[in-house]
This record gives sequence, structure tokens and C-alpha cells, in this order.
Amino acid sequence: MGTTDGRKEYFEAALSDFVFDVAAGGAIRHLTDRGYSVEQIMRELSYPVPRDRVEKAVYRHLTESRILLRKLPEEDENLRIKVWQGEKSPHFGEKLLQAVMEYGEENSYLECPFGTWKKKDEKQMMQMLACLTNRERDYVLGIRWEEKMMYHRLNDRMREIAMKLVKNTEQEWRFYFMR
Repeated sequence: MGTTDGRKEYFEAALSDFVFDVAAGGAIRHLTDRGYSVEQIMRELSYPVPRDRVEKAVYRHLTESRILLRKLPEEDENLRIKVWQGEKSPHFGEKLLQAVMEYGEENSYLECPFGTWKKKDEKQMMQMLACLTNRERDYVLGIRWEEKMMYHRLNDRMREIAMKLVKNTEQEWRFYFMR
């Protein structure tokens, strides 16, 4: 009897995931690609979806599309990783954009300690993010960061966030550019 119940639960979960993907998954992926935060996505959907479900769909899409990495690729003779630390010079934004253009957006990442910050001291994390606009802060907070260092592709949204964090915090920010 347990096997039949297990198959039924599996089928119901698979059916639920399929219905969710047809109803909202495509829209969530599209809005995520456009840089929308979880809050913005929830407002755009034509019917209510629980925040938890939207967060999971966003996280899954970010990791599957390699916008968000759990770890950097191992460096070998075919892959060189240039580590560049953020600086507070007035030309930092131009230098960052130039590096992204040189290596390609798909090869440019910001080291993101947000998951470890949240676990360690959420209040301090919010103080570090205070320099961001509500939209930028919502974007960062809407991602289900793992409790370890992660890496976010330097797309337009994350470059904008990175520039503010480098300029306005004492944190050492590291950027990775891969060949």
C-alpha cells in the first residue's frame, strides 16, 4: 500500500509542478531575465502565487541559466580567472564596465556573501544594503542565497548594485572574470 501512496504523491507533485510551470513558470523566467525582483514579479503575475513558490522558481532559473553560481569553475590551463577587487575611485564604474565588455557578461561575476551575512547577522546585512534603492535591495533579498559564498553574473542589474556596494560599504568586493 505504501508504494501506491508514494506513486500517487509523486504524480500529484509532478502534476502540480507542470501546472505551475504552464501557468506562471514562463512569466517568472522572463521577468527574472529582465532583472525583476521577486516583489516585482509577484505584482506582474496575473494571479496570486505564494512568495515561496516565486522565490524557488527565480532561484532555479538563476542557477540553471548560470546567472547565479554556487561555485566558480576550477581554474586550469584553458580557464584563467582574473580576480579584481573593487575600488572607490571615481572611475570605478567605467573600469568595471570595461572589464565586463572585455571578458563578456557571461564570464563576469561578483562574489556575493549575502547568504552568510543573513545567517550571521541579518540586521547588519540590512545596514550593508542600506545604500541600495528599494528596487535593488528587493532584488538581493528576493534571491534564496545559500549559506556560503555565491557568485552573481555582472548583468546590468548586478553591476548597478555592485557599484553602490563598493562605493558605500567597507566590505572588500571581489570580481571574477573568466576566459
